Amino acid sequence: MRNLRFGFIAVLLLGLDASPVIAQGVTGSVQVGTLGIGAQVATPLASRINFRGGIDFQPVSFEVLADDVELDVELPAATVTAVVDLYPNESGFRLSAGVLYFGGSLGLEGAPTEDVELGNNVYTPAQVGTIRGSLGTSSLAPYAGFGWGNAVGTGFGFALDIGIAYHGTPEFSLEATGPVSSDPQFRRDLDAEAESANEDIPGVASVYPVLKLGLSYGF
Repeated sequence: MRNLRFGFIAVLLLGLDASPVIAQGVTGSVQVGTLGIGAQVATPLASRINFRGGIDFQPVSFEVLADDVELDVELPAATVTAVVDLYPNESGFRLSAGVLYFGGSLGLEGAPTEDVELGNNVYTPAQVGTIRGSLGTSSLAPYAGFGWGNAVGTGFGFALDIGIAYHGTPEFSLEATGPVSSDPQFRRDLDAEAESANEDIPGVASVYPVLKLGLSYGF
């Protein structure tokens, strides 16, 4: 009976090792989503566990109109991702946890064409010059999410990732390049404008939504 029991356990272990979720080698993939356009590599760590690392770029800039000032907005240039995937079963569903590194902050820049009111004071475009703003967050953000598709395998495959990264409450700051930029009163007015914007930032802005669609190829 004892030998039979040990034999049964050995068969179970062999069956787990033979699971199709386990794959060998490295898989490369490309993806597009809320982090931009990027690429990543994946490799198995253990049974039903993979590691993925990648980088995404935001090749997007746009213009917005704020208080009659046209502003050029640039998103963070690059984001580095490192996550571990756990596959509870063989359906391709996965749970992911890891960290994101944001290489930069959201920036904006513009020059007023009309007088600007800051606080109780009015400044001319010549006095203000160019206004530069930055929406800063923590560079490192823990990530949690889920998705579908085994990133490690042979041939082509598709993948979907949905999750959130917590980068903390954003903080908005403003600078100007005009001749009054070093004036103490102007500095106080500009700081007050930035502080007012910070008070209007919703709490949900402390998390960054992550949605990715990917195409992979494994060797």
